Amino acid sequence: MQCGQVIRKTLKEVGIKDCWETLRKTLSVQQRVTSSMNRPDGRTIHIRKSTRAEPALARIYQALGIHGAPGGTRKLIV
Repeated sequence: MQCGQVIRKTLKEVGIKDCWETLRKTLSVQQRVTSSMNRPDGRTIHIRKSTRAEPALARIYQALGIHGAPGGTRKLIV
């Protein structure tokens, strides 16, 4: 079975019967954002994280066993 078919089957089992176009639109709302701040020592800290998943997106993530904030939080000091 192809990956896309497995995803659709898994979602249908929990009552999500959206077409691929609708699923893509739902998945497209979440973004990764970066915040940069200067530190007193002259270096810069960059923090990168995902926006909070909206309810429809969170439901898809839950059905697929994916964490609601994919990518986690990353810190980089330069």
